[in-house]
Amino acid sequence: MEHDVAAMVEEWLAGPNSEANGYFGYQALEHYRPAVLHWLTVGCGTGGRPDPDLYLQPTPMALQSWAVGYATAARSRDAACGAVRSFYRWAEVPAAAGGPGLVPAGTAKSLQFQRGGNFAAGLPGRDLLTPDQCRWLAQAADRYPGTRREGPQRARALVYLCLNHYLWARHSEDDVLRPGQITAMRLTGRHREQHRTAWDVPQKNAASDATRLQPIHHDAVRAIDEYLPHRATTRDDTSHLFTTINGRPLEPQSLIRILRSVAATHPDLEEHAPKLSADAVTHSPAAQATV
Repeated sequence: MEHDVAAMVEEWLAGPNSEANGYFGYQALEHYRPAVLHWLTVGCGTGGRPDPDLYLQPTPMALQSWAVGYATAARSRDAACGAVRSFYRWAEVPAAAGGPGLVPAGTAKSLQFQRGGNFAAGLPGRDLLTPDQCRWLAQAADRYPGTRREGPQRARALVYLCLNHYLWARHSEDDVLRPGQITAMRLTGRHREQHRTAWDVPQKNAASDATRLQPIHHDAVRAIDEYLPHRATTRDDTSHLFTTINGRPLEPQSLIRILRSVAATHPDLEEHAPKLSADAVTHSPAAQATV
């Protein structure tokens, strides 16, 4: 059975994105549409036409082979592969549940892809941290004295949120908090469920109001609670969790500056501090949990 792949892509982009609990934003539409169409027509095509035998039954390594030739920048390859996987998650939804039911459940997870290089988000020179370096960064945050104008509480909370996946000793998408998500967190987004705390966080490349309830490690929660009495406010408080000393919402670029300041206080991280990025921290592999 042959499908109109262009219409399939438009149907996917127009509908709600279940992972983000909302609709794709403008940037996602601009990046995801060409990537998935290229995958369907070039990566899974023959003679310039999409082949249903290829895109409806992709082999595990098909995504990896396609990504190598799709883009030279690792960041673009990562985003494109994420778009393809998102497309297949939609394609897996059975017709009885309102989805297309095009492919068997588990197809998206079966597609293998190795993230580009040993760099965060494809930025040259920004190496990922090792588990030991993540531990040292947490130690540095615990000992960070702050600056003449700002205390240490906000910096510690920010670092611990960047290390949320490391604190959980796992590295799934449900545990990783990206810089933009952290600075966009709001006071009202907190939810307590017995011993667990979760936060409504915005999703990357999704509509501005699309959020997902994301578990926050209890060490990071304690750091947040220690910071809250020191949180700066203004008359027109936007309720962002993290603010500057003037009460304005903290920008992701400021988060990078704070991370570097904290890292510079640890002797084993000092030489890495000037080029440390928040993406490098949040994408660093976590040590495996011990039983």
